Amino acid sequence: MEFTALFLTITVTMLVAWWGPRPLALSLFAVVLIACIATFMHHATDTLKLSF
Repeated sequence: MEFTALFLTITVTMLVAWWGPRPLALSLFAVVLIACIATFMHHATDTLKLSF
């Protein structure tokens, strides 16, 4: 679900970057970048339950 939200947010950011004002596009880019890093860190720090 969070990847769908990230994808939609990135799509909106790209549309704003194309047609909207530059400060808004840069602000949205910063928010998306922070959200992507937070999502990555959430999944990268999960412990793997491996049974060899």
